[in-house]
Amino acid sequence: MMNRIELNSLNAIIDGIFLQLRDNNISESENLSRIQVEQWIHQYRAYLIKQDLDKGRDINPSYIQTLGPLHISKVSTCGVPNGFHYISDKELPKFIDLHFGTGLVAVKDMHGNLIQVGNETKAKYQTSRKYTCNDYIAFLKNNHLYLNGPGFLEYVEIEGILEDPTKAADCYDYDSPYPIPANMIPTLKNLIFSKELNIMLTVPTDNTNNSTNDVNNGLNARN
Repeated sequence: MMNRIELNSLNAIIDGIFLQLRDNNISESENLSRIQVEQWIHQYRAYLIKQDLDKGRDINPSYIQTLGPLHISKVSTCGVPNGFHYISDKELPKFIDLHFGTGLVAVKDMHGNLIQVGNETKAKYQTSRKYTCNDYIAFLKNNHLYLNGPGFLEYVEIEGILEDPTKAADCYDYDSPYPIPANMIPTLKNLIFSKELNIMLTVPTDNTNNSTNDVNNGLNARN
């Protein structure tokens, strides 16, 4: 049984752009690569999300992806009684850059309990606080997740907004829903056409679909 392709999947968005660009006639010898279009989609998605969230709006759940379970290793923290650093074994993909911070939304233990997210400075003073000295706190540093806490963690899950959503897993499903609201897709496409493809609209198209790259002008091809 074939998997159902989501209308707002990455494959569907790319195909839609090619269909519109080539007037519903996609040839095998396109001058424009799918990889290039995919990169534009990621870039303008990040732009639109940053524009939205820098205004102080709530994070749309459609933006968020889950990473993990992520294995973390424990190392002792010098000078802190019973204190430990946890460091993710793997480097993390890049989170979107926001005016007030990064796109790291939440960190959870494997029971679903939320772990406080902060920065390195806040984590440094956590152990000095009277009521929260034994609480875990997570922060990003050098493309890794760091956690300070009492010492019982082995795996965590991360929720966040990535610059490139395909980096969320080793094998990203291009036919799964792309992490952007459906109402934002037309705006994303319009940006790509107006900023990147305005010249391509006048480029000749290979209408014969053969190895010789026979082309006709797009206008003549429709006549």
